[in-house]
Amino acid sequence: MNLIGNGVDILLKKLASFVLAIALVPMATFSAAAAPAPAQTAVKVEYNKKAIVFPDQKPLIRDSRTLVPIRPIAETLGFKVDWNEKTRTVTIDKGNDNIRLVVTQKIAKKNGQTINLDVPAQIVNQRTVVPVRFIAEALSYKVDWDPATQTVLIADQAVANPNGTEEKPQEQTKPTEEGKKQDTVSLIDKESVVGQFFTFSPMGIYKVAGKVDPKATVIVDLEGTSYSVDVKSDGTFEFYQTTHDGIRNFTVKAELDGKQDTFEGELQSAN
Repeated sequence: MNLIGNGVDILLKKLASFVLAIALVPMATFSAAAAPAPAQTAVKVEYNKKAIVFPDQKPLIRDSRTLVPIRPIAETLGFKVDWNEKTRTVTIDKGNDNIRLVVTQKIAKKNGQTINLDVPAQIVNQRTVVPVRFIAEALSYKVDWDPATQTVLIADQAVANPNGTEEKPQEQTKPTEEGKKQDTVSLIDKESVVGQFFTFSPMGIYKVAGKVDPKATVIVDLEGTSYSVDVKSDGTFEFYQTTHDGIRNFTVKAELDGKQDTFEGELQSAN
């Protein structure tokens, strides 16, 4: 009987050890899975080797592009920035340069010219963030990336002079007022031009109407896509287009005998 009892005790001890080992396996697995991931290095931005401070929303990387809050960059680089809540448009002005970006749209306009973006301007934590490389280069700054420190390096453009030192490039001479008048041609009655949009998500109907020189050829551009428009004998025109929702800016271009006139506007909601 003692032999049998001892055998049972040994068997029970082995069984208990086996059950305990099985129970510990998921605990070990859970502990390994719950281990926190290593923190990513914060993205930094410097201008002429001096760090730019971002008080709340920090720079971030999306789709391999660095986005930064626009206000601290504007204050550091000395350009003017405006925000239109209704059209969700960021407007940047510095010297003769004007840049416009619409939140969530992968296009921008510099001095009226449409430029495609890899990533659009976005709203993050109630802050407007923009692709820093595009903004800096569009305003003629030099931009580099230091992967070791995760730092965007912005610097003034410089050119070498014969003495071997560096100096900032001279600003281009501004045209005189007389020259401007000679180049200006009025083919569009800008007071008459209106743009509206009707939203039927996910689609939108867009209307642009106005008056131009009756003999002019007219094109309406909806943020990168151009459409030819018929002009009536009295010079009035009406343009309608159905496409995806989200377009908020338009351009009217008129041409006659090699002369051009352009009007840029913002589409207003008609809903």
